[in-house]
Amino acid sequence: MPSAGEAEDEVEVMHIDTGDMVKVKQVLDEAAVTALTEMDYVEDHWSDNTKLAVMFIACTFAMVAQFYPMPFPESRPLLAVCCAGYFLFSSILQFIVTFYDKDTIMFIMPRMETTGSHKPILLKSKFPRFEETYKLTIVLDEKDATPVEEGFYIGCLFDADGNFAEDLFVQAVQDLVQAFEEEQNSQTDKKEK
Repeated sequence: MPSAGEAEDEVEVMHIDTGDMVKVKQVLDEAAVTALTEMDYVEDHWSDNTKLAVMFIACTFAMVAQFYPMPFPESRPLLAVCCAGYFLFSSILQFIVTFYDKDTIMFIMPRMETTGSHKPILLKSKFPRFEETYKLTIVLDEKDATPVEEGFYIGCLFDADGNFAEDLFVQAVQDLVQAFEEEQNSQTDKKEK
């Protein structure tokens, strides 16, 4: 029987069904976020808070339409306004998720010494259906920013039983972040010259 010290040293290996592509992407996305938080990067919650505020406004319209103490025939104009408001704010939220967030899994607060910018860093992932390569991209939220990306073959990250090699993946993500930092430092040096 292992002692208490040996039990603490054992690493819990995550086991999943590798045929479930959604679960595979979820596990890899969570591990990528873990890798960045271990490097003392801080998540930027501005986008999430904005989406929450927009949906709160939409839900307020829905609540007013449902619970306002006015009998039905007289409340038609109020219901029309509330339905239009709910539709408008839900559409705005869907626009944000579809065209701004896209495949972003984390917005990261920038380090001024690394990026030279106040814009957030985006951590994006793509894992198309029936593909074997998980693609991770780190880019500054600017129009002309150069992304740093790497593809990870799923067969190298999971064994035949579905055990996830998290340490290997976290180290690869941290190497990718260091490559991003070096790229940003070289671009900042070029701008200063």
